[in-house]
Order: sequence, then structure tokens, then C-alpha cells
Amino acid sequence: MDSSSHLPLIPPIGSVSQAERMFRVNWVANVKSTPSGVPFVTADFVAKQGRKVRVVDVRSAEELVGPLGHVPGSDWIPLARIPSLVDRVDRDTPIIIVSGGEERSYGAVAALAKAGMRFVAFMGGGIMSWRDLGYSTTRDTSILEREDKLHEVDESQEAPTSVTVDDVRRHVGDRHTVRWIKLPALLVRGLVSCVDGRDDSGVIGSPGGDAGEMLIGLRALEKTMLRDLTEDEVRTLLLRRLDVFGRFYMHTDIAAGNAMVKTLRADSRFVDALKDVNETLEWRKFMAAPPPALRGALAEHLLTPSHIGCGHLRLALTKAPEYDLRESLVTALLRGFHEKRWEGAPELELVALAGGHTERAVLLVRMAGPLHTFSRIPLVSPAVYGAQVFVHHPRVTSYLRKQLAHFLAAQHDICGPVDPEELHIAMERLGSVQLGQTLTALAKGLPIFEVTFQDEDKFEVRSVGQV
Repeated sequence: MDSSSHLPLIPPIGSVSQAERMFRVNWVANVKSTPSGVPFVTADFVAKQGRKVRVVDVRSAEELVGPLGHVPGSDWIPLARIPSLVDRVDRDTPIIIVSGGEERSYGAVAALAKAGMRFVAFMGGGIMSWRDLGYSTTRDTSILEREDKLHEVDESQEAPTSVTVDDVRRHVGDRHTVRWIKLPALLVRGLVSCVDGRDDSGVIGSPGGDAGEMLIGLRALEKTMLRDLTEDEVRTLLLRRLDVFGRFYMHTDIAAGNAMVKTLRADSRFVDALKDVNETLEWRKFMAAPPPALRGALAEHLLTPSHIGCGHLRLALTKAPEYDLRESLVTALLRGFHEKRWEGAPELELVALAGGHTERAVLLVRMAGPLHTFSRIPLVSPAVYGAQVFVHHPRVTSYLRKQLAHFLAAQHDICGPVDPEELHIAMERLGSVQLGQTLTALAKGLPIFEVTFQDEDKFEVRSVGQV
């Protein structure tokens, strides 16, 4: 099976879909190699992959259902049968091998890579690294009935023109599209992504992701203090937020990136710096660490609305009054994000999404009962069998806003005495206004489905109207 053997690792633009090409670019950018050249990826990278990537466990039956369990949705291919994959799947099928540590998966990947499989890697640290990040494993014994079997991946479906309750029910019941994570891990790892339907990994959805939530917190703080924050104060609060909560997500998209490339090419200030910048990974490297002398000019381009690939952040900038924001506050945060990223802050993550908006529904994801520090939270993929949906977690978002409110209220040198509960109420009010504005602009007329999880195996889906 070798239908894609003629394609280079990163094929030319237009030869494959944007999503396929972006997946390949991200794989190449994230895969690492051992000193002997065997490829591996982090558990965090594995957790962000959708149903396209096969997670293959090579451990014994006893280990799969033992104390450590296995990654939900895994295939079980015994170690002795790993070489057979060369003849069972296309050589460009993405496969991540998991074992207890790394010894068995290391050898399995080395053999597959030597046989010509190009998108194969082992999960660094094995199953323990997955658990250490707070992700759930399962001891479900049904995997033992699937020994040496690969689950079917149907990529032939065209995107449906609508999404039904049954579609959503089938989607959230699929272990390949829902990851579960401990609630405390969200506080230290910052997994809030945008509601955008183009990200096929499991997400905690909120408009604008971490950037959108930080904007809400900053603006609510201004309203509570009865004064505007300065640009220096915004940068200081952003840096302190990274120190406390870690990862900070913001996304763009390929269309915005391509538009900016054209304007940068036409800007005489960038001629010398861009003379050897052509391929996607070269552009990524340039954008992550531009020459210091050009950073101010590059920031001008990045803050141009047509170069902002997140619809929520673009609307927040261009329609600030409707979002109850100050335009200069939005630019201060976005500028601070890029400046701190250029200075080397590893927590700042800029993700480029592929394709245009074709969302067919809005999913409101809830947990039954109160949230506790020991609760496990579902990360639901916005990719529903070829369709896109907006995903929003209102209760989890509110919980995380409360933590952000307490953090901001503790910055006494900037804000003085602030009641964190009052600040949280202001954030909730502002968040509701902004969510309504963004959904009206991007999701007008779409059906809304509420998904309520009792636990990892029980859930209810119901239609609750339309935007």
C-alpha cells in the first residue's frame, strides 16, 4: 500500500489539501530524533492529534488492562507483529508507537522507519508520560478483543451540509475524538483553545482561546479599577500569567499567513531578511525569531486585521466598542504576545489552522454535577465526520476565569485592592457579551447542541435551539 509514495514529505502547495499539508508541516516541526536517528514525539503532541493518527500500543495484554492502562482509542499490535504494518497500511500513514517506557517502542519505530514508513514515531516517555501530563488512560478490556487489528479510518466522507443530534452523539462517543484530562492540569498547562472548528484536536473551547480569555480579564480589571492599563502593565501581566499558568494559546490561519507573506514581500524593509526565506518551515523560523531591527515593522504587519487569522480576535480589534473593549488594549496584548515570543518565552504558542470556516453547528460541552479539583474534563474535537463545529465549554471556562480573576486581583502593585469575586462577575458578564457577538458574526443560524457528560462513558446530547 503506497499510494502517496510519490509525494515529498512536505508536498508543494496545492498538491494536497491545506489540512493534509499543515499536518505534515506540523509533524516535521515537532518530531525529534534520538542520537541514533529514531524519531519520537512528546505525549503532548500525541494528545493534540485527531482520528487521522493511529496510536499503536505494543505492550502485553496484562499491561494494557493493568494499573497504567492504555491511551483511549489505541490499537493493540503485539510487538512481534509490528513489521506486518509495512504491508497493511500506506507508508505515509501516521503511526505513533506506545510502550511502557521507550525500549520496545524504540525498536519498533526503528524497524518501521528503516522499512520506509515516513510518519512513524514513538511516544517519548511511554505511557507514563501521558499520565504525567494529566491525561486519562483506560483499562477497558475490549482492546483485548482487537488484538492485531487496526480500527477503520474513513476519510472518504464529504463534509455534510448539516449536523444532527445523532452525528454529535456518535462523535462524542468516539474515543478517538474525545480526550479526558484532570482539571488541575488545565490550570498549569493552559489548554484553552478557540471555539474555531478548524482545529481537529480535542479542545477546551472559548472565543480566542487563552488570548481571548486574557483580554476579558484585562478589560474587566480596567472596569473594576476605573482606569486603563498601560502597555507596560499589559506586558507585565502577560509575563506573570505565563509564570503562573504556563501555556498561552493563540491561533492564526493559512489565509491570514499568506496575505501577510505578500505584504512582507512588498515591504522594502524586509527585502534582505527574506531573500532566503521561501519554504513553510523557513517562514515559521523567521516569524518565531525575526531580526531585532525588524521586529517593530513586523509587529505592524501582524496587527493588521487581515493578517489576524482568529476571527474572534480580529472582530475584537475591528469592532472593539461592540465587544466592550478598547482597541489599544487589544493591540497591546497582541503586540505583547509577539514581543515576548520573540524574546524566547516558550509558553507562547501560535498555531496556524488550515482551510476556511465551514462550521455546521455549535456544541456546548458540560459536566453533570459540580466541578472539583479531582474532576476529569472532556476535550472534544471540533471535527465531526468531515464537518466542523464550534465547541464551547461554558462551565470549565467559568472555573478557569475564576482562577484568572484571583490571579489578577493579587497583582496589587498594578491594580491595588480588587475584590476577585467582583472581578470574576465582571469577566463573566463581558465574556457573555463577546461570545454573543462572535457567534452572531460567525455562526448565525447554526443549530446549538448541548452535550452533558455524566462520566467518560455516559453522556446526553440534546438540541437547544439555534444561534
